Amino acid sequence: MLTRRLKRWFTPLSISFLLPAGLLLGYFIYRGMAPFGDSSILTVDLGQQYVDQFAWFKHTLQGQPSGFFYSFANALGGDMISEWAYYLMSPFNLIFVFVPLTWLPSAVLFVTVAKIGAAGWTFAYALHKLNWQRGWALPIFGVQYALMGWFVANDLNLLWLDSVILLPLVVLALEKLLRGGRVWPYPLLLAAAIITNYYMGYMIALFLVLYVGWRLLWPDLAGHRLRAFWRSGYTSLLGGGLTFWLLAPTLYQLKLGKAQYQSTLTWGFDNNPLDLLMKLIPGSFNFSQMQAGVANWFVSAFAFVALMAFFAARHLPRRVKIGAVALLGILILATTWAPLTLLWHGLQYPVWYPYRFSFLLSFWVLWLGALAWRSDFVPRRFSWAFLLLLFGGTVAWSVWRLKATDYISWQQLLIFSGFSILIVMAAAFAPRDRSYRGLLLLLVSAEMFASVVLTLNGFSYLTNSEFQRTVRALQSSQTSTQTDTSWYRTAQTFQRTRGDAMMIDSHGGAHFSSALPKATTTLFANLGQPDGDNYVAYTNGTKLTDALLDMKYVWTPNGKGDGAAGEPNTHLVSYRADLSDYVVKSTTARTYIWQNPNALALGYAANSAARVTKFAENQPLTNQNNWLDGLTGTKTAYFTPQNFTGITVKNLNQPTTITGALLTKKQLGQPAEMSLTFNADGKNSYYLTLGGNVSVKDVDIYLNNQKLSQFDSYRHTIVLNLAASGTTGVQTLTFKPKVDTLSLTNVTLYQLNEAKFQAALKSLRQHTWQITSSNNRALTGKITTTKNQSLIATSVPSAPGWQAYLDGKKVQTTTVANSFLAVNTTPGTHTLSLRYTPPFWWLGVGLSLISALVLAWLTIREKKKR
Repeated sequence: MLTRRLKRWFTPLSISFLLPAGLLLGYFIYRGMAPFGDSSILTVDLGQQYVDQFAWFKHTLQGQPSGFFYSFANALGGDMISEWAYYLMSPFNLIFVFVPLTWLPSAVLFVTVAKIGAAGWTFAYALHKLNWQRGWALPIFGVQYALMGWFVANDLNLLWLDSVILLPLVVLALEKLLRGGRVWPYPLLLAAAIITNYYMGYMIALFLVLYVGWRLLWPDLAGHRLRAFWRSGYTSLLGGGLTFWLLAPTLYQLKLGKAQYQSTLTWGFDNNPLDLLMKLIPGSFNFSQMQAGVANWFVSAFAFVALMAFFAARHLPRRVKIGAVALLGILILATTWAPLTLLWHGLQYPVWYPYRFSFLLSFWVLWLGALAWRSDFVPRRFSWAFLLLLFGGTVAWSVWRLKATDYISWQQLLIFSGFSILIVMAAAFAPRDRSYRGLLLLLVSAEMFASVVLTLNGFSYLTNSEFQRTVRALQSSQTSTQTDTSWYRTAQTFQRTRGDAMMIDSHGGAHFSSALPKATTTLFANLGQPDGDNYVAYTNGTKLTDALLDMKYVWTPNGKGDGAAGEPNTHLVSYRADLSDYVVKSTTARTYIWQNPNALALGYAANSAARVTKFAENQPLTNQNNWLDGLTGTKTAYFTPQNFTGITVKNLNQPTTITGALLTKKQLGQPAEMSLTFNADGKNSYYLTLGGNVSVKDVDIYLNNQKLSQFDSYRHTIVLNLAASGTTGVQTLTFKPKVDTLSLTNVTLYQLNEAKFQAALKSLRQHTWQITSSNNRALTGKITTTKNQSLIATSVPSAPGWQAYLDGKKVQTTTVANSFLAVNTTPGTHTLSLRYTPPFWWLGVGLSLISALVLAWLTIREKKKR
C-alpha cells in the first residue's frame, strides 16, 4: 500500500511540481526565511507594497465584501476593483485568509513555492497531453520552465506569476481547439489568464495571435485552416468577453491613472541585442538589472540542445521552422527595439522590472524544443555549429563586457561553461538507456538551482521580527481607538509602508499602487503632501488639513522602544510639533495616540462658494487657506508669510533672499550650514514650505538642533511643521547641505492664525454629517443645512462612480475645489447616502453574461453534434 502511494506521488508529473518547488523551498530554508528563521521573503515591492494588498485581501474576504469595490484605506478613499484586477485575483491568495497578519511573510513564502511548483506541473502536463514528451522527460522540461530566469527574477512579483503558470494550459487548449477539439476549455483558460493579471494576460494575448499564425503553417491543418482561424478568433473574443466584468471597470480606472502618463515613442534600440547572450548565464540578475536591465530569459543549456532537435526534425516542413524562427526573432527584437518594447508593455514603458514579457521568449524556446526532442537525438553538424556559436559566443561576449557589467562574474562564467560542456557531452556521448534521462534531469536541475542561488543571494530581505514589530505596533494603536464608533481617519508620523492602513484595515491617508488615479496624486500635491505617479503619503499634515479631512487621531512613537528594527521610532516620516496642541488619548507599548479636538466629521454644512474654490500648483498653504475660505464663504488670511529675523552661514555664500537662493559651498566636499531664526509668539503655529527640488536626500534640516524627520521622496512643494501655538522665543532652523550646490525653491515661513482658524471651525462644526451606517462603498447619515450653509461638503475624493441620494431621491453631485464630493441642498434636516459603483461595472457584467451564455450554447450544440 505504501509503495503504491509513493509511486502515485512520485510520478513524472508529480516530480514536475515537487522538484522545482523543493529546490526553491530548500533555498529559502537555507536562507533562514520565516517560518524557518528570522529572515523573511519580503523584499523590494513585495515588502513595500504587495504584502499590504494581501492583508486587504484577507480583510475583504473575512467580512468586508464592499472592499472589493472601494476602500478608505486607499489614500483618502479610492476605487479597488482595478487594484484587485492587478494585484489580488490569484486563487493562491486564499491562504492569506487563514493566517494572522504577523504570519503573512511565512504564508507568502509557501505561496511562492506553490506557484513555482505549479508552473513546472502545467508545462509538463501540457507536453503530456499533447504526447510530445513522456515519462521522465516531463520534469526535465518542467523544472526549466518553473525555474527559468524570468520566474526567479520575478518571484517577488507574485501578482504576475499566475498568468505565466496558466500559459502552457492556454496553449494546450488552443492546440486542441485548432485540431477540432472541444470549444470551451480555451476561452475559459484564456479568461483565467487575463483575470489573474490583465497585464500579463495582455502579453499572452499578443503572443497567441502570433502562435495561431505559426500553427496555420502546419500541414495537419491543411484544408481546415480557415475553420481553425475562425474558431480561434471567436473563442478568443469569448474568452475576453468573460473577463469584462473585471476588465471594463479596470480599463476605465486606467484611463484615470496610468493612461495619463504617456511614454515617448522612439525608433532606436534600448540596448545592445548581443547583451541578451549574457542573460543565458546562471544568476545574471541583480538590483541594478531590476531597475533598468536586459530581458531575463535564462534557461538551461539543454533547452538549446532540444531546440536543435526541432530544427533537425525531418518530419517538420521548412515553412514551419521558418515561422518558428520568425516568431523567435519578433520576441528577441521586442527586447531591444523601442517600438516593439512599447507595444508589448501596453504602450507604456514600465517603471522598474524591464521587459516583463520575456517569459514568452523562454517559453517559446522550451516549447519548440519539447515538441521535437527525443532521447535518441544526437547533435549533428549544423547543431554542433549552432551550439558552439551560441555557447562560445556567450562566453566571449561576456568576457568582453565583464568590466562594463555588474551582474556577471568569473564564477558565473565558469559555472555556465561547465554546465554547457557537461550537458552537450551528455547529449552527444551518453548511452541511451534508462539512466540517460535521469542524468539530464540531474544536470538541468543543478544548473537551474545554481541560477536560483546566484540570483537570490544578491538581494537583502526584511527580517520577520522587523515586520512583526511594526504590524503589532499598528494593531495596538488601532485597538486603542476602536472604542470610538464614529467615522474618522487616522494619521501617522511613522510608517512601515504607504500601505499601513490596508495592512490593519483603517482609514488612513497613504497608498502605493500602480492603479492610483492621477487626481489623487494631484490632490495630495496641492495640499503639500508627498506624491508620485504611484504613491501618496499624508505625512505633512497641518492643523487645517487634519481638521477638514477628519484626521481625528494621530499615531506617533512614544520613545519607549529599544530602537530595534521595526520599532515605530525607526520608521519616522514626519515631524509634528503642533501635536502638542492635541490631547493624548491613550498610550500603547510603543505609541502615543493623539486625539485631534479640531477634527470635523466626514461631511459638514458649508457655504456654496466652496464649489468654485481653486487649487494652484506648488502653493499648498494658499490652497489650504482658500479651501477653508470657500467652506465658510469668507476671505480670511489664516496662513500669512513671515520674515526670518536672522541668517548666518558657514562655508556657504551669503544669500540675499531665502526662497530662490542658490547655496554653494566655498570649500567643496566640506561640511556647511545655513541657520535661520524666527520668533514664535506663543499664540500661533508655524509652518515652512519646501520646494520639490529641495530633496531631504540632499540636505538635513534641523530645528533647535533636532533633526526634522521627513518622507524622503516628493516632487512638489511640501509643508513642514515647525512650532505649535504654545511655543515661544527664538527658534533656529538650520539647513546642512550634503551636496556642494543646493537650490532653495519655495522655502517660505508661514504663521497659522489660531484665533481665526478656530472661529472658522466653529462655524463648520455647527452642522456635521452624523453617519449612522457605513461600509467601504456606502455611507448614510443625517445632517442639517441652513440658508448660508446649504452645501454638504465632504472630504470624500470626488470620482466617477459615486451616486448621492438625498432623502431617498437620487441627486446630482458637485465638487469642492474640484477635488472633494459635495451635494447641494435646501435648508433643513436631510438624510444623505453616498454609494459607489465602479463605472462600467454593470456593462462589464452584462457583456460577461452574454459571453458565458454564447459559450454555453456553443458547448451544448457541439456536444449534440458529437
